[in-house]
Amino acid sequence: MTAWNILRKTVLPLVAVGLLALALAHAILSQRSEPLLPPPVTPSITPFGNTVAGTGFVEPTTESSTQSIITVGSQLSGVVSKVAVHIDQEIQEGDLLFELDNRQARAEFKNRQTALAAARAQLSKLELQPRKEEVPPREAQVKVDEANLREAIDMRDRDRKLAITKEVTEQEMVQRELAVEAAQAQVAVSKANLLLLKAGAWEPDKVIAAAAVEQAQAQLEQAQTMLDLLRVRAPVTGSVLQINVRPGEFVSASPTQSLIVMGNVKPLHVRVSIDEEDIPRLKLNAPARGKLRGDLKQREIPMEFVRIEPYVIPKTSLTGINTERVDTRVMQIIYAIDPEHALVREKKVLVGQLLDVFIDVQ
Repeated sequence: MTAWNILRKTVLPLVAVGLLALALAHAILSQRSEPLLPPPVTPSITPFGNTVAGTGFVEPTTESSTQSIITVGSQLSGVVSKVAVHIDQEIQEGDLLFELDNRQARAEFKNRQTALAAARAQLSKLELQPRKEEVPPREAQVKVDEANLREAIDMRDRDRKLAITKEVTEQEMVQRELAVEAAQAQVAVSKANLLLLKAGAWEPDKVIAAAAVEQAQAQLEQAQTMLDLLRVRAPVTGSVLQINVRPGEFVSASPTQSLIVMGNVKPLHVRVSIDEEDIPRLKLNAPARGKLRGDLKQREIPMEFVRIEPYVIPKTSLTGINTERVDTRVMQIIYAIDPEHALVREKKVLVGQLLDVFIDVQ
């Protein structure tokens, strides 16, 4: 028997039987169901018998129909010269958060102060007129001009007598008459100047000066406002949650730029979204409990009803499960968490965190 006959009659059938056995084993093993494994983290379990569940978003206590986080920006552009707070710092309303370079604004403020002082001095000068020191010289000038007038009249009268005997020419008489008229006019001018001085400043001039003072005052207030705007202060009492600015950085007045994120976290609020299908079963002021996602101990967080948002909105906070409808509308309920709760004090409940919330509807 040749080698080819031995291979064809013995080896090839054995290989075929082996491959068939391997295929059968693979088919049997692939059809066997895998054992069910426990989830790595036990889902939150409701503490109530009959409940309405929702997703809760932890936020500060600022009253708002959206997220209550306060994003603080700058009304002016400039380079940051100082950041006066740090993350998780508790601050009061009006406390300084950060400051922009104010050298140019301070110089402008001093300039406006000087302009206001000058405008006030000009108005005071007009209101104090006439100066008592200016009256005697004007009165003396009137007396001098009156004396000159009497002298001119006396010389004219003397020359008239001489004109009868032709000792004074006609031309000289004309000069005497003109001299008297000039002296009379000078006396009138001196008396008018004296009356004008005693009358004080003209009322329209005072009005103009007063308007200049008001304008300078407004410009000073504007400069003060610009100086104040360079010092960005806390709009409410709360805690600093984020700092997105550092000294030396240039910031703009963009409404989308969140330089400081803050909010009042005592107490924390939870914004719970309830699907519209569950609204008929909901009971306001009913007991509610929250649970941390991934908490193996299933610790409960008691929550106190605060208010309801009276406007149903499209659902935006999704859990990611396959059966969840994305076209569902939700009603939002606000609950408060006791700031002395152990999980809050341990910093296990933070702003922006999602909680599983259960509301008793029995």
